[in-house]
Amino acid sequence: MSGKPTPNLLEFIFRVFSRCFGTKVIGLENIPTSGPVILACNHVSNFDPVIMGGFAGKRRHSIYMAKKEVLSWPLFGRLLKYYGFIFVDRKRKGGDLHALKEALKVLKEGESFALFPEGTRSKTGKMGKAKAGVGFLIYHSGAPVVPIRVVDTEKLPFKWGPKVIFGKPFKIEVDETRPVKEQFQEFADKVMNEIKKLK
Repeated sequence: MSGKPTPNLLEFIFRVFSRCFGTKVIGLENIPTSGPVILACNHVSNFDPVIMGGFAGKRRHSIYMAKKEVLSWPLFGRLLKYYGFIFVDRKRKGGDLHALKEALKVLKEGESFALFPEGTRSKTGKMGKAKAGVGFLIYHSGAPVVPIRVVDTEKLPFKWGPKVIFGKPFKIEVDETRPVKEQFQEFADKVMNEIKKLK
């Protein structure tokens, strides 16, 4: 990163933007300041990465997962690549293993990694089913998960006061007696259940 702006600069910009809408923040102190951690957030709006990432960045810098399509967005896609975002090909059959391995590397290095377990934005405002990818990361990294819920972001920019809630970190224990892949989806479902509990 020598000669480049600090990673938190982008998160700072996101945070300033988010405050323009009167965003309420709850539980930010629940993000550990060191060690590997997975930040897992529901996804109902294109504003979610800005809202969640902006405030999470106040606690510590994270590497984020974003859809590959963002790379084609003028300037913004190049900016996210510059800041180390990991881009996932959501259309790849069986999942984008390369992107998952890159994310796992981030966690193995003791860093914070942020993603949206559903893999895509909800069109109804209701939470969808998590993809098994987040379960893969939990299983192979052993990292704790901070569940995050955004509320009313789908109504932006026409509604004041969206909310972002950071839950307490939790860990899921691996069962060595059971098939590995069988546990991926179970772990992913557990993450979504924890997100749903946040109010």
